[in-house]
Amino acid sequence: MKDIKDNKNKIIRIIAIIFMFAIVIGACIWVYPYAKMLKTAEGRIWLSDYLKSFGAWGAVIFVALQTLQVIIAVLPPVQIVGGFMYGVFFGTLLSAAGVYLGNIIIFKLSRFLGKPLVESMVSEKNFEKFGFLQNEEKLERILFILYLIPGVPKDVITYIVALSKIKERNFYLYVLPARLPAIIMSTVFGKCLSSNSYVGLYIVIGLFVLMAIFGFLFRDKIIDGLKNKKG
Repeated sequence: MKDIKDNKNKIIRIIAIIFMFAIVIGACIWVYPYAKMLKTAEGRIWLSDYLKSFGAWGAVIFVALQTLQVIIAVLPPVQIVGGFMYGVFFGTLLSAAGVYLGNIIIFKLSRFLGKPLVESMVSEKNFEKFGFLQNEEKLERILFILYLIPGVPKDVITYIVALSKIKERNFYLYVLPARLPAIIMSTVFGKCLSSNSYVGLYIVIGLFVLMAIFGFLFRDKIIDGLKNKKG
């Protein structure tokens, strides 16, 4: 009976993985035109007007785009459009909702489908780089630091961490909030674009540049330090 049950679970997982890939491929095809639009100012304005034409449903579509960005990582930061459309407060709120939803989906799917899904979604380089997180017993503090560092592939880490012993509740409550500063900055950037606030725009761009330089120069050292701390 146990062997039959194990075989049944394997079949369910295989079907689920195939279904997952079908959704990812379909989503990529659906969001590709939006991804191209988000790369230009004219495209962002068009997309903003297009979403507004749906009324309240435009916010739902925006959250869906943000969620897809987290899961399949083919879109530029859509938080900019959120700030452009909804202002800092509501733009941050909707973007955060999409980020949380995307991470919840990644975490649950990775926990259910296991290593085969994670290895198919995460490059071998990143899996080796962040593989130490699977064996860490107290991950919350380490993950919070990693999620704060610019340039660290947060969504990739979510796939890997789902294989660890971290409690799902702790991941949502104590780790994901570390993504808020970057979301807020991107939303403020979008708001400054919509209001032609060039002073604010230059300040945000300056902060982005400083964070990017910091991430480029120190992220590998910080990751190596966290690995050594574990050891």
